[in-house]
Amino acid sequence: MREVTRLSSSIKIKAHTIIISDLHLGSSVSRSQKVIDFLQSAQFRKLILLGDVFESLNFEKLKAADWQLLFLISEFSKEKKVRWVEGNHDKGLIKIFSAFTGAQAYKVYHWQYKKKKYLAIHGHQFDYFLINNYFLSYLANLIYNFIQLIDFKDKRISRFIKRKSKGWLKLSQKVAKRALWYAYLRKVDFIFCGHTHRADKKRKRGIWYYNSGCWTDIPATFITIDENKIKIGKYY
Repeated sequence: MREVTRLSSSIKIKAHTIIISDLHLGSSVSRSQKVIDFLQSAQFRKLILLGDVFESLNFEKLKAADWQLLFLISEFSKEKKVRWVEGNHDKGLIKIFSAFTGAQAYKVYHWQYKKKKYLAIHGHQFDYFLINNYFLSYLANLIYNFIQLIDFKDKRISRFIKRKSKGWLKLSQKVAKRALWYAYLRKVDFIFCGHTHRADKKRKRGIWYYNSGCWTDIPATFITIDENKIKIGKYY
């Protein structure tokens, strides 16, 4: 059974490492203020931004709250707390993001903690449909963003589509399977991905796969690492 922590905006968390992904700043469905509230209420030693921090390279679409979040990330980076892993939506922004915020940027991030080996990669590398059908993937993303935009406040329609979509489930399964194989080849104990917008947890050959979900849905999801305990959390 998946272990899930449910948090309201008034509850604080403490963890060695927090992983969040798929913020999609600059999109019509980004929820920057919620990310700000969450990070300001949390205590951590390391923050991993696991890709798709931005929706696109068009910074003119960034809202005031998006900029406030970027400045907050910059403040955290002064203490060397932030690691940013490049996603498919923010591809090409490594040098710009790193220079602006001070965050350390990677395409693939490796680290060790409590004698275990960890790896973080956004996950689009394992999405062969995206690689081979970029335009269709882009169109599907626009349609889903529009549904989220006109959805009820609790995003019930968006969540229903995600739960019932066989294509979404297959994508999540394929990304997990390929990520676990990649982790096996890299000889790591844990691998973390985003990209699918679906929080997940699997184990194979003694290797754990975790997906951090996204911050465009309600509830948003994140991962905490403390000692050897890893949890998937929800934030409303």
